[in-house]
Amino acid sequence: MSGVDTVRGINYQHCHALLVALDVAADPALVGIRVEGTEDVLDLEVLGPGPSGGSPVVVRGAQMKSRIAPYTWAKGELLGIFRRWAGLAASKSAAFDFLTDGELASSGHLVVAALDAARSGELALIAELLGVADTDPMCKIAARVRVVSEPGSVEALLLSAETEIRARLTIGSRHPDANKEAVDRVNELFRLISTRSGMSDVDDRFISREEITAVLGGAGHLPATDRWASALSGEYQAAAAALDVSDQVTPTLRAGWQSEELRIEDLDSTSTPLVLAGRTGSGKSTLSRLWRHNAAVGGRSVVVCHVEAYVANQLDRLVADAVGNMVGRELPRVVGRQTLADPSTTLVLDGVSEVPPDLRGALAGELRTHMAGGHRARVVLVGRDESACASVYPTSVAAGRLFPQALGREQRIDLTAMALSRADQTEATPARGAAATPGQPGDQSAPGGQVEVPADEFARECATALARVEHTLGDAAGNPMLLRLALELVADGMPFTDRASVYEGSIERMAARTNAGDVRIASAMLGVVFARLLDQGKRYANSLEWERLFSEATELLHDHGVATEIAPIREAVARSGLVNAIVTGIGSTTLKGPIHDSFADYFAARAHADGLVQLPAAPIENDENRILLSAQMRMLSDAYVLTVAEHLPFTLVRLSESDHNTITSHTPEFVARILNAVLPDPSAVGVTMWRRKDGTPLAQVGTGTSGWVELDEAPNLFASATVVTEPGDGPVAVATQIWRLLLNQRLRRRDSLRPRTPRSRQEACDQLTAHTDQVVAAADTILAEVAPPVAAERLAQTVGPLGKTGVIYEREREGLGADRWPIRFRHSPETHLAPASDESPAPGQTHDENKFNAAGSVESHVSESPERAAAKEISSAIAKLTRYNWL
Repeated sequence: MSGVDTVRGINYQHCHALLVALDVAADPALVGIRVEGTEDVLDLEVLGPGPSGGSPVVVRGAQMKSRIAPYTWAKGELLGIFRRWAGLAASKSAAFDFLTDGELASSGHLVVAALDAARSGELALIAELLGVADTDPMCKIAARVRVVSEPGSVEALLLSAETEIRARLTIGSRHPDANKEAVDRVNELFRLISTRSGMSDVDDRFISREEITAVLGGAGHLPATDRWASALSGEYQAAAAALDVSDQVTPTLRAGWQSEELRIEDLDSTSTPLVLAGRTGSGKSTLSRLWRHNAAVGGRSVVVCHVEAYVANQLDRLVADAVGNMVGRELPRVVGRQTLADPSTTLVLDGVSEVPPDLRGALAGELRTHMAGGHRARVVLVGRDESACASVYPTSVAAGRLFPQALGREQRIDLTAMALSRADQTEATPARGAAATPGQPGDQSAPGGQVEVPADEFARECATALARVEHTLGDAAGNPMLLRLALELVADGMPFTDRASVYEGSIERMAARTNAGDVRIASAMLGVVFARLLDQGKRYANSLEWERLFSEATELLHDHGVATEIAPIREAVARSGLVNAIVTGIGSTTLKGPIHDSFADYFAARAHADGLVQLPAAPIENDENRILLSAQMRMLSDAYVLTVAEHLPFTLVRLSESDHNTITSHTPEFVARILNAVLPDPSAVGVTMWRRKDGTPLAQVGTGTSGWVELDEAPNLFASATVVTEPGDGPVAVATQIWRLLLNQRLRRRDSLRPRTPRSRQEACDQLTAHTDQVVAAADTILAEVAPPVAAERLAQTVGPLGKTGVIYEREREGLGADRWPIRFRHSPETHLAPASDESPAPGQTHDENKFNAAGSVESHVSESPERAAAKEISSAIAKLTRYNWL
């Protein structure tokens, strides 16, 4: 039971004050806190010892204030709070945080951006907002100020406080009384803070560190077994190495810095920050777990954290939770700080692009501080959206890019054999519309006992099952998770026609195996819950928030006449296994989430298609999968297709696969509206359509009015981009085909003559520097011609930095071939190339002193014109955002 249920009045302000008090109790260098507050606002100062034993001094100040929607924080209010702080003597040396559970207005976000820039030494923006010169003392104060907005965080903050206390209890976090003990001490500390904050005398509002530790009572010091540098890292590695990963099929990795495939073992040879990006189910989390296991076997630590469990500005808490989950006990935040300080550790943050933007912003701020500290744990960011992940790193960091590849033929066959073998070990599940089940591998039941299926027969069965999945899912069959789910349906004889029906069949299959009863109403309930969570940019919830959302969903379904009894629904959800308890260390409770994050998208999409909840009015990248799944169940309205075009233009390509609407008299105008939403052209385009004699529709883009014409009035086929439709093509398919033709035209660039072979290392540096600068300039030009305005930044971030930082070695003689100048480099925002101090690189060495992650020769780069090189990079980025080989 949480303190929320036992102490009335614990609000956002007090939750943060509790956490600050716990930090003070853990730091012998601090002397206490001073609090002052009312019902809506709490001012807090962290005090350290004064010089020469004098009066305590303010080390850090904070103000916590609630604000209920729809009211927001605008620029004027935030600057007013800052000016009041800047007027205090403590501001000359102390840091200051303004913390709120309210949302920021657009002008409030400008203030946050200005303060972030000030902390990086860029004072111009905050000076402009304050109306002062950038040499004004207030600008220096601003470099120590943060504004943090974290709506809906009360439950998570409170559970975090209870976790911190429980992890330090001398009786142990698993003691039967540990939960009650932690709640009682949170409640008592809350009473102390709330009582003192209302006192009029300033001395009475001071709470010493001794008073705080006295309240905590049984919360002792950290034992040696829980210290990362002592015994804990070895215990973590042993636990990670003991995990069974024998049933995992390892996806192939492609690196952005080399053409050769990458193995998991190769990841430990890199030390640069990384981004691992891929679509849902592509194997990102599997790769993270396998990396953790392989590293542990080799005596190295890879700590994998679920970013969904991240609480703003508590990265150390997240890391401590991940370590504690692996070793099987709760650990205090200081363990996270110790782990983050270990340069031999790799920190993998999984699900970065699947959390709300404000949470990503808080994480970016913490990583900026972490990475500025020098020798600390290496960071790897994992998520669906490459650009969203990359944006979390500081702009000065050029992270390497990694991508899970679709399963190859051999991997698919291996996974098929594994899935069908496992299916034979369990009883097949009868289902509505089930077809005959294919023969299973291994031992088969027979009247006379067990009969072993011959290897060649099993191979044929595997090939048949795989062929069926590939025929139905197409390219999606290369997705490890979808392939596994579809093969399990094949083994059970359950039909499916697309990705959405694979999820539907899998849910029905799981429910039947656990005797969960009719899971359709439970699915509707989960659809409403996950739709609400996705509207907040997440797929998980702590137990308190989950119960609240479940109750709200019950009321909604009752209003729709779908459900009347909550108990059977709750039981069906619990028995089905559709919801996981994700252990994160946040309290003795856990996060509630789907068995895989894509199931949250499916449940929400089902609720959207059934009309229970609406799709988001302004969709973002995190909404893409639920939009696509919803369209497979029921094609989106024309109005919402335009909404997608205006907010997520690249999603249209995969959305068009579900568009089988009839082409009508309104199609030319509709197609033109889609094109005008995705093209960066200053003037609008029109679409002319006509039919051939056999009735096949054709569409051509132009500058005239959109509409249909007769065949004898049709324009010349080669006058502009023209599409001949295929049977079943809908209006969205027509629009994306025209868009593809236009993009290919604009990405087409001529090659140029290769420059002469350099005569010296310095000339090679100059030649490659000039070429790289031209590539960067050409990319800017091409992006302006092809990028949809709303997605220009996303496309540019997916392209990544095109500058090069590296060294060039002495010329290598190639016998009868041309000479070459070897280079080791990494991509960076700017270009910095210089002659290497050594004559030649070490044999087989790509990573020079852990600074460079790519190799090649000057000739291989300058042999292609800068325009073509830039166009290739942009084309590759568009393919990542749409579909492989779409262009």
